[in-house]
Amino acid sequence: MKNRTVFVIGTGVSGLVAGIYVRLAGLDVEMFEAHSIVGGNCTGWNRQGFHIDGCIQWLTGTRPGTGIHNIWRTCRALGDDVPVYNTEKLASTIYEGKMYHLYSDLKRMECALLDISPDDKAAIRKLIKDIRRFQNLNVPIDKPFEQANPLIFLSLIWKLVRSGKPDKKTELMTINDYLQEFESPVIRQLLSCVFPTVLPAYTLFYSLGIRTSGDGGWPAGGSLEFVKRMQRFFEDLGGKIHLDKTVDKIIVRDGKAAGIRMKGEERELTADYIISAVDADMLLNRLLDAKYPDKFFEKRFAELHNYMILTGTYVGLGVSADIGSYPHNIYIQPEKPLRINKTELSFFNVKTYHFDPKFVQDGKTVMTVLLTENEFDFWKSLKENSIREYNLEKERIAKWVTGGIVNVFPELEGKIEMSNVATPLTFNKYCNSYRGAYMSFIPYGHVKKQIHKGAIDGVQNLYVAGQCTFPAGGLPLAAISGKFAAQRLLSTDRKNNKK
Repeated sequence: MKNRTVFVIGTGVSGLVAGIYVRLAGLDVEMFEAHSIVGGNCTGWNRQGFHIDGCIQWLTGTRPGTGIHNIWRTCRALGDDVPVYNTEKLASTIYEGKMYHLYSDLKRMECALLDISPDDKAAIRKLIKDIRRFQNLNVPIDKPFEQANPLIFLSLIWKLVRSGKPDKKTELMTINDYLQEFESPVIRQLLSCVFPTVLPAYTLFYSLGIRTSGDGGWPAGGSLEFVKRMQRFFEDLGGKIHLDKTVDKIIVRDGKAAGIRMKGEERELTADYIISAVDADMLLNRLLDAKYPDKFFEKRFAELHNYMILTGTYVGLGVSADIGSYPHNIYIQPEKPLRINKTELSFFNVKTYHFDPKFVQDGKTVMTVLLTENEFDFWKSLKENSIREYNLEKERIAKWVTGGIVNVFPELEGKIEMSNVATPLTFNKYCNSYRGAYMSFIPYGHVKKQIHKGAIDGVQNLYVAGQCTFPAGGLPLAAISGKFAAQRLLSTDRKNNKK
């Protein structure tokens, strides 16, 4: 009997994970990628001799013993031969000439915050309690939730009950709202470095819960090496990857996904199953010609006031100086704010990568800054009207960022020799991400958290992966969605091929 063939559209983290799990089960797998490299949003690029990491800030699942870690190891993204760097300090800030830190050890964090502002004792104790609720909270991910035994969730529910009920008021806040609970500007600045402050407050507690539990390290080589390790393993398993190949349509016959058609080609490539690991907008409106409505995604596209998508402008800086003693993640507040169309930015946090040899060459290293803004339409209009004005705006932003850094570290004057600015249009172009988003559909605190079923009504043998199938997003959820898509497919295949 001819072996079944699976096509995976998209080679981001969800696509790579899905392809590896299906290939490990013995089915033939071919992956199709519009870009010249794998990885999707998990990427990096070279400019003027510097390597700019474009994704991982810290990675959930670097600590052994978690379900996410098992996925990374299965897919060879992590292994005994891959160093993981953990930092003692999660964030730093300079206030009135003195340096302050947010520590990765929770007890030390609490003591340091109390030393900074004894008047904030109640708010600090509440913060620590909320962080502790998310420590070691391992959601069962052995199987898709609809296939799992409901009993395995009892221990998780019990953990949540024992940790105490969350504060309803805090649940409805953004991080920026929540920071106003602290009188100390130093504490507000430190916590501003953790996640974009436009996000719901619960994401702050979640991220700090992971980081303070000993998870959330940095994999050696950064984002691009991370996905290249998965690519090599997939190809070693006999899987095929087609780069620079844009899938234009999913062929549906008699209610079943039957194959694909490439952009600019008439011929059809046939497969037994298809996994979509691309943006939901691309899947529904392009690959499926808007013929198959999906209430889950349509609700999110229609209610961006309830479901945030994170976009931003990403600045990479090449520094010809030894910055090994600099904090990894530090709060910077330039003298004047920056306005990008309707968005005003008054601060940013800059990350350094001096701890990873991949990012240090001949005494030079890299800094990156993510400026969170939702100005896709502005950037699109600017570029369409004038490439020159588009580039000038990028130069203006780079100048604001470098000026803010030099104000704090005057010894770097004249030593920032490279700047590279990627706008939301950049991510839209290379990753086909909706409105240039690097994370999608983050529900505000008042919105019910839901998970997509991983299938599209009316189309059998089509499975959906990607961070957009979960609340929030990020690499861990992309990986879980890829594994779940593979498991759903394999479950169907076993039923279809019973002897």
